[in-house]
Amino acid sequence: MMPRSSLSLILRLRADEEGLAAVEYAMPGAIVVAAIAAVSVPFQSGLGTAFGKIFTGA
Repeated sequence: MMPRSSLSLILRLRADEEGLAAVEYAMPGAIVVAAIAAVSVPFQSGLGTAFGKIFTGA
């Protein structure tokens, strides 16, 4: 069985809807960060190749 203080904390957090706004902003933010991370490696490689061709004259 849970201690009384843990149970009361869980019940307060469950009833509190103010924290929901933070989650609503964090989820799209996390998705954007994941998308940038997924695209950045191929983009960086392509960008390096493009600049390499420009500076070497190939």
